[in-house]
Amino acid sequence: MESSHQASQAAVDAEKKALTVDKRRKAKLTVLLASLTMLGPFSIDTYLPAFPTMQAALPATEVQMQLSLTLYFVGFALFTLFHGAVSDAIGRKPVIVGTLLMHAVGSIGCALAGSITGLLAFRLLQGMFAGAGFVVGRAVVRDLFDGPEAQRQLSRIQMLFAIAPIVAPILGGWLVAHLHWSSIFWFLASFALTLAFWAKISLPESHPKSKRLPLSIGPLVKTYSSIFFNARFQLLAAIPGINFMGFFIYIAGAPAFVINHMQLSTKDFWVLFVPGIAGITLAAFLSGRMAGRISMAKQISIGFAVIACAAVLNLIVSVWVTPNVWVHVFPFFVYAFGMAFITPPITVALLDAFAWARGSVSALQSSCHVAMMAVVTAVIVAPAQKSLLGFAVVMAVTPAIGFAIWRTYLKIYGNGAMPGAPDASAQVNNEGSL
Repeated sequence: MESSHQASQAAVDAEKKALTVDKRRKAKLTVLLASLTMLGPFSIDTYLPAFPTMQAALPATEVQMQLSLTLYFVGFALFTLFHGAVSDAIGRKPVIVGTLLMHAVGSIGCALAGSITGLLAFRLLQGMFAGAGFVVGRAVVRDLFDGPEAQRQLSRIQMLFAIAPIVAPILGGWLVAHLHWSSIFWFLASFALTLAFWAKISLPESHPKSKRLPLSIGPLVKTYSSIFFNARFQLLAAIPGINFMGFFIYIAGAPAFVINHMQLSTKDFWVLFVPGIAGITLAAFLSGRMAGRISMAKQISIGFAVIACAAVLNLIVSVWVTPNVWVHVFPFFVYAFGMAFITPPITVALLDAFAWARGSVSALQSSCHVAMMAVVTAVIVAPAQKSLLGFAVVMAVTPAIGFAIWRTYLKIYGNGAMPGAPDASAQVNNEGSL
């Protein structure tokens, strides 16, 4: 057993050393991890342009179509908790490969669904297995990279990940315009299977056996409790999640924004998605360049200043400017930049805070964020999408809450707490618990 653990640790150490000297090897890993994170956005954004067609074909109501998003997020939020914990127990690679295969099964079920009930059931299954690549992928980054390099890797992955929300609605609009709506889910099944094969042959195992945690209900509950009820987790995890709600209201309400308010067609979703993702990509690039050059706390403060400008501008144009796609999308671009500029340093700090269970903390953070998205689709989208002002109000209110949480974090822990964090002793004494 000991020799097996030593061999496992030696393999991880060798991979870390190889990544420091082999830029091509590092680039391939970055592209693979970014591709794994794309599955979630593809599963959401590709079928949004097909909402009207699917609603008529199944048939379904507008509320039921929104429910297909909500159930996806419910499955994502609940099962994400298990992805991280299982990866901490048995390793990162088998979790990623296995969940990709199950996501393909859910996608095939959606393609074959002949009623809204069947679609809802398989959308739930899709959601249950869509998050492992994103959650476990972040743990892989922190397993193999340290300090500023970890932030740079997360920023690079975010830049590449940004391709998915640009391509997905454009591809979905093209598919539904020229083929049956089920072709969207056949594409998702093919994408998941391709990723599973790629991960199987190329993804290194980054979590050595000596550091694995027991997989049973008692330790699992204890691990999640010690993380979730820790004040530092609650504050750090809430900030990017709440900020994202101001961005996601436009994604979830894209059919109303693009088709109803801007009077465009299902092929024109790119006018919203491309500027938004351009903002995320630019922020990710600059975040990677800033890693190690400015403090994480300063980077976060800059991000919130940009968000504030975007929110105020959006309120102004929503009240006083006649609907014009470029005028109304520009604040969305600026907001996306500020939001994405904040995320990498917060993520690094959060993973460092609970280094003894990075897979679990990544999973818990993602679960909380997706739960917020489920609330947005179930409660907020319907009233907000009735007017451009409704969209703008959500964009203004949610980051204001995020900023208040950030100020609370600084008041409690100070600038020196970035990226400082409790170490493995948090397992025992749960310092900072609420």
